[in-house]
Amino acid sequence: MNIQQIKMTVSAVWMLAALLVIVATKASMSANVVVAALGVLPPLALLLLWNDPTPTMSEIINNAKR
Repeated sequence: MNIQQIKMTVSAVWMLAALLVIVATKASMSANVVVAALGVLPPLALLLLWNDPTPTMSEIINNAKR
């Protein structure tokens, strides 16, 4: 699995868990908004702020040789 697939999988699981919490609890609308925000904001930050690792010098050299 590459880093992009891991980020997408973790985000999907997180958002599904937040959706299940909203459906399972009969909370007020404001509580549902808070749970929805907590379900969307962390995966959004994960996808936008978590950068791919920079290649090492040996990886750059090996790619140049190919």
